[in-house]
Amino acid sequence: MTELSLKVFCSYSHKDESLREELDKHLSPFIHSGLISTWSDRKILPGEVWDDEIKNNLKTADIILLLISADFLASKYCWEVEVNTAIERHKAKKACVIPIILRSVYWKYPPLNLAQIQALPKNATPVESRDWHNRDEAFTNVVEGIWAAVEKLNREREERQQQQEAQRLQREQEEAEKLRRQQEAVRSQRLQREQEEADRLQREQEAERLRQQKEAEQQEAYANNLSLYEQEFSRAVKAEYPISEYVRNGLKQFQQSLKLRDEDVTRVEKTILAPLQEAERIRKQQEAESLQRQQQEAERLKRQQQQETEKLRLKREQEEAKRRLQETDDLSSDKGVDYRQLRDLLKAGKWKEADQETLQVMLKVADKEKEGWLDIDSIKKFPCTDLRTIDQLWVKYSNGRFGFSVQKKIWLEVGEKWNAFYTRVGWQVSAGWFFGGWVKEGSIKHDLNAPVGHLPGVVCCVSCVRDNWLEAYEKAGWYLFSRVQTCKL
Repeated sequence: MTELSLKVFCSYSHKDESLREELDKHLSPFIHSGLISTWSDRKILPGEVWDDEIKNNLKTADIILLLISADFLASKYCWEVEVNTAIERHKAKKACVIPIILRSVYWKYPPLNLAQIQALPKNATPVESRDWHNRDEAFTNVVEGIWAAVEKLNREREERQQQQEAQRLQREQEEAEKLRRQQEAVRSQRLQREQEEADRLQREQEAERLRQQKEAEQQEAYANNLSLYEQEFSRAVKAEYPISEYVRNGLKQFQQSLKLRDEDVTRVEKTILAPLQEAERIRKQQEAESLQRQQQEAERLKRQQQQETEKLRLKREQEEAKRRLQETDDLSSDKGVDYRQLRDLLKAGKWKEADQETLQVMLKVADKEKEGWLDIDSIKKFPCTDLRTIDQLWVKYSNGRFGFSVQKKIWLEVGEKWNAFYTRVGWQVSAGWFFGGWVKEGSIKHDLNAPVGHLPGVVCCVSCVRDNWLEAYEKAGWYLFSRVQTCKL
C-alpha cells in the first residue's frame, strides 16, 4: 500500500461472514488502487495471539466498520472490546466509525452510543431488507458512504500535511535565522577572543624573554659558585679522607654562603668521591664475599646433616608404615568366609598348610565342599572380592612371589601355553596325559625358595568333573586365569 492508504478495520460476527466477504468484493476497486487496505480477524496467522492482533489493528485503524446484526450485538467480545474501543477512538477523532446494518435489529438504544453516528446503508435500512432490489444495491449504497468517508479523511489528512509542512517550513526559517544570528554572535566573539589572545601571547612572550634572560644570568652565577665549591671540596679531600666533622661543617657553611642546593653539592661530591668510594666498596665486597662463602659452606654442611637426618626419619616412617600395613589385612568376602586361618598360615610361613587352606576356602565360597572340586561354572562365577582377598594375602606374605595374579602374569607371558607355564613355575608333570600329563603333587615345593608363581598349587587341581575329564582339565586353568583377569588382579 502507498503512504496515503487508509486502514479499514472490519468488526463483525462470524455468522455474518458471507455478508462481510460480499462487502470486501464491493470494496475491492479501492483496495486494488491502494486507497484503502482492509483487515479482519481472518488475516490472523497461525501461531499469533488473536486477541493481541485484533486490539493492535483496532487501535491503528483509520476507519472502523461495525457490521451490525443480532449476532453481532449478542457477541460479548464485539460489545466489550471492539465496539467500546471504536467509540472511544471515534470520540477522540482518531478514527471514523461507520455502523453498517446487515440485518434488522434494534441498535440505537443509549448504552451502544451509536445513535449519534450516521449509519449505512441510507436511512439505516438493513442490507437484508425488501426495500432493496438485491444485496448488491444495498452494498453499493454502503460503498458510496464509505467512499465519502475515505475522501473526507484524505482531504483532512492532506490539509493536516499541508499545515504541518507550512509549520515545518516556518520552523526551519526561524531556526535558520536563529542560527545565522548565533553564528554572527559567535564570529564576533571569536574575533574578540583572538585579538585578546594575541595581546596576551605578546605580553607572555615578552615576560618569558625577560624571565629567561634573568634565569640565564642566575644560572651562570650559580655555575660559578658551584665551581668554587668543587675546587674547595677537592682541596679538602686531598688534605684528608675520610673528611673530619670539623672540615664537613666548614664546607657546609661555605655552601650556604654560596647559596648552593643540597642536590647539586651532593652531585659534585659524589663525582669527586666516586673513585675513593669504589675502592672502598670493592674491599668491603671482597670481605663480604669471603664471609658469604664461609656461611654457605656452613649452611651446606648443615643441610647435608639435615638431609641425612630426614632420610633416616623417612626410612623409619616407611618401615613403621610397612609394619602397620602388614598388621592389617583386607579379609573381605561376599560369601561370609573367614580368611583369618589362611592369613595366619601365610604370615607364619606355613606354605603347605596355606596351600591346602586355599583350596578349602575356595570350595566353601563356591559351595562345593561336598564335591571336593570346582567345576568350570564355579570358577566363572567365583566372586571377585573373595578371589582378590586370597590373592592379596598370598602376594603380601610371599613378598610378591606367589599368588594367582603372579601366575596369571606368567601364563600370559608364555603365550597361554601350559607346558611352558609348568616349566616357568617349576611344576613337574607325569607322562601319558594331556599337556604332558598330570602335575605331580610331589613336585610342589612349599617354601620361599620355590620359583616365582610356584604357589598356590591349587591351580593344578581346581577342576575335576566326572563326565568329561579332558574338557575340564584343559579349560579349568584357562577359566581361572580369565577370572583373575576379569577381576583386575
